[in-house]
Amino acid sequence: LADVSRRAGDKENLVLALSTAGDMSHQLGDKREAYRYYEAALEVDPDCTAVLNNYAYYLSEERKSLRKALRMSRRSIELEPDNATYLDTCGWILYLLGRPKEAKPLFKHAMIYGGKDSSVVLEHYSIVLDALGERDLSIYYSSLAEQKKSTGQ
Repeated sequence: LADVSRRAGDKENLVLALSTAGDMSHQLGDKREAYRYYEAALEVDPDCTAVLNNYAYYLSEERKSLRKALRMSRRSIELEPDNATYLDTCGWILYLLGRPKEAKPLFKHAMIYGGKDSSVVLEHYSIVLDALGERDLSIYYSSLAEQKKSTGQ
């Protein structure tokens, strides 16, 4: 699909093909190949929010290139400011960089736009709150995360 899209000058499907190949490579455990696909997709469309977010999040999982991940993540929320998943990614990266105070408002915003429906977002928020010494709230959000996990959400 990528070759056909490239020859046809179809940037939208080219980015989709490269992004999908990146996601699949990551799921198969080939992170280096996944990152090459994401880089190629961003060369075609530097504002593809799904690629910016996925690439940033996967880098954060590895605790690699966190400043680069933060730049990509910030760009994704500039483009989609109310996307709870993107807000979570950016907040989580800030936490990993030792900046939980900056992360908290992003998580609060994510809660308004669907973050409370995701066990991952709830768990990340709980960890950030704990880092800020807000134990009661941390326990509350951790409990919500566990409830979501037990129901498969």
